[in-house]
Amino acid sequence: MRLARAAGAVALGVVCSGHIGSPDAWYEGSAGPYHVVVQVATPGVVPGVAKVYTRVTGDGVRQVTVQANRFDALASAPPPETAKPVEGDPGLYLAPLWIMSGGSNSVTVNVAGTLGSGSAVIPVVVVADRRLDMNPLLGVGLSAVGMFLFIGLVTIIGAAVREGVLPPGAVPDDGRRRKARFAMAGGAAVLALALFGGSRWWQSEDTRFARNMYKPLKATAAIASDGHATALRLVITDSIWMMRNDTAWLRHHNASRWTPLIPDHGKIMHAFMVREPDMLAFAHLHPITYDSVTFTSNLPPLPAGRYRVYGDIVHESGFTQTLSSVVELPEGTSGAARLTDSDDATFAAGGPPAGDKAVLADGSIMTFQRNRARFVEGAGTSLRFALTSGDGRPLALEHYIGMSGHAVVSRDDGSVFVHLHPSGTFSMASQMAFTMREPGDSIAGKLGRRMNEMDSAHVALPPIPADGVISFPYAFPKPGRYYVWVQVKHAGRVLTGVFPAEVEAREQ
Repeated sequence: MRLARAAGAVALGVVCSGHIGSPDAWYEGSAGPYHVVVQVATPGVVPGVAKVYTRVTGDGVRQVTVQANRFDALASAPPPETAKPVEGDPGLYLAPLWIMSGGSNSVTVNVAGTLGSGSAVIPVVVVADRRLDMNPLLGVGLSAVGMFLFIGLVTIIGAAVREGVLPPGAVPDDGRRRKARFAMAGGAAVLALALFGGSRWWQSEDTRFARNMYKPLKATAAIASDGHATALRLVITDSIWMMRNDTAWLRHHNASRWTPLIPDHGKIMHAFMVREPDMLAFAHLHPITYDSVTFTSNLPPLPAGRYRVYGDIVHESGFTQTLSSVVELPEGTSGAARLTDSDDATFAAGGPPAGDKAVLADGSIMTFQRNRARFVEGAGTSLRFALTSGDGRPLALEHYIGMSGHAVVSRDDGSVFVHLHPSGTFSMASQMAFTMREPGDSIAGKLGRRMNEMDSAHVALPPIPADGVISFPYAFPKPGRYYVWVQVKHAGRVLTGVFPAEVEAREQ
């Protein structure tokens, strides 16, 4: 039932994943005077141990430490953990880091060396997304040990009643033997009852854990037309969100309240449409909303077909989530004469993408500079793309929604979807929520007012690379065929290129 599912999700601390099937957080940027690339491999269970990999460029690094902090923590953060150099990989440091509660967390990476010291804050959304099964051989072994202990304890009870009060060398009579048998039967019954109660408790805990595992908010997508314009309408239908302002309802369902939405890169939502199964049409839209339930965007010209729809949103507490649905675009559907947002962009390929070069809509060239012969699941890499004009000169890029470029990575079956920036996988608004938070702030208090006063569209923009090359740190989470859409802006026009990527399974 939707209510139970939604309440279970909130029991985890009202958490959600900002991507689909790609839980790791990536950051590339500065930690003071040092350039760092950070990968936070989040645990699949909570509490759990995250692995924080930090690659530091340059010499003179004396120490790298990492520290976890939950967004709504009232006490001070635990002491930092020292990252150790990875043998055989100079410049790479690894530290295990306990994440004690699910929800909106951050990892602070501190680097100290001859150039001074610096730190970087990486927002991390941690959710329980899987249930660990017991190894069958271990289960058999534990069952055998348990049976041995059960029989041994019953035997000890019988021996204590039968012979425990007799003097040495005395032989128990028939009456004492009967008492021993009754005591053994009673002891066995009590132990069996205790085991049954323990089993029921364990099953109850397992059921509660499974119910509380992260499940995304339910949303539906539809194509609407009023005779003047055709629009995409994405609606959050989960009761836990629709009733988020009803205190009595939340109390009755033992649910926590969701925090409000905040703009990310100046947009309340980033929506993406990907046609399936050919993956030949793509749209990046920015719907508007008046109630934070229904999000609407005028539909640009797109070929007919079935589309997967993804909607990225960010909450005031800094955690992100991706809504997902599907929609059918019928034949003859005409695009709206005017788009909802000037940054909306679409792409439709004439055929399956192939190779590492793509000719963009204005005639410029986008080249996928693969830094390895093959992609392997779980192996960190940098997705690099070079933009050149028709005469081979680097393309003069402009900021597009606050970044030098955006990328979307999706597996062909839809099981993986992630929106990337050159700085990593996190949202700028989420990072702002952590860096702006001061001691004593409540989620809906002073921080909320400051976030409303200044969104991520008004912060300092990252520099544009002069050589026309942009890169995105990432690791493909599973083998299969992927597509990568890369969007940049040149001469006021949004340009999109698409590239296939085959990812091989990791060797065991």
